[in-house]
Amino acid sequence: MECMPRKAAILGTGSWASAFGRHLCHKWERVVLWGVDEKQVRSINQTGTNPDYLGRIVLPPNLRATLDLSDALVRADIVFVVVPSQVVRQVMGKVAASGALPPGVPVVNLAKGFEVDSLKRLSTVIDEELAAVAPHPVAVLLGPSHAEEVALELPTAVVLSGQDGGDWAHWQAWISGPFFRVYTNPDMPGVEFASAFKNIIALAVGMADGLGAGDNTRGTLMTRGMVELSRLGRALGGRPATFAGLAGIGDMITTCISRHSRNRNFGEAVTGGGQSPDELLAGWVQVVEGVEMAKAALKLGQKHEIELPITKQVHDVLFSGKPPRQAMRELMERELRAESD
Repeated sequence: MECMPRKAAILGTGSWASAFGRHLCHKWERVVLWGVDEKQVRSINQTGTNPDYLGRIVLPPNLRATLDLSDALVRADIVFVVVPSQVVRQVMGKVAASGALPPGVPVVNLAKGFEVDSLKRLSTVIDEELAAVAPHPVAVLLGPSHAEEVALELPTAVVLSGQDGGDWAHWQAWISGPFFRVYTNPDMPGVEFASAFKNIIALAVGMADGLGAGDNTRGTLMTRGMVELSRLGRALGGRPATFAGLAGIGDMITTCISRHSRNRNFGEAVTGGGQSPDELLAGWVQVVEGVEMAKAALKLGQKHEIELPITKQVHDVLFSGKPPRQAMRELMERELRAESD
């Protein structure tokens, strides 16, 4: 293997950014996290921990954090984008304006979602914001990867999918590690859509769990959720094989059943009745990407004339005040049809 790359820049200081940075330190000489929360940056640098997200897990000495975007970007060999989906454009605009991003450096997105206003994939958003500067190959790194488990070095596998012309086999080797296996997949539209859409189904599963439904319900929602994912995903250019892989069914299973799943947990909290979804979201520490993705997916379904019954009910619970129990009843009472319809 070639000599060790010097520096990886990670945009973000949340749970996934910190856990992923900890993993990269196995191979990389330096890993620098950029964030906007002074308390988090100070804690990472002074105590080697990010207690807001990873508790007492200790971060390696070759990882540090900074509030200075140029400090993170200068002389970086690769940049990873690990910020909420709806601020990716804003952050990448700052990257482009900084003038500190070295020419030709790959930019890899780890956020799961679509830009709601434009209905664009996040790789497209990154491309657009970097268009005014030197060309940069763009990729995504997605799949079943709860930050808590990656930080504990539990075995994890994900998918790297990049634009044509990028040397993604090279970066596959440098992103992989002893507990973190990276596969490549050329289907960027499919990988991005699948990893974003499954969060909606995790919200539905959480709502069902909160209502006291059982394993039968969970299995039904996940299976019929995969039907919605596959139909809309194909319309957006994705490949069926991708939906059967890590970014598809793999991420769906993990996000729908795990106690670490912020989307499943938020869906369950919605059924509590004490607070509205908006009130719950305002006090939620971590980003619940499925909430905004429900808006985007419903718009995409309408655009492509694809029926998304689970997505529609999740959307109506979150944004129209529909009681979760009524949403479940309406799903069960829909017109009967063949499974393949």
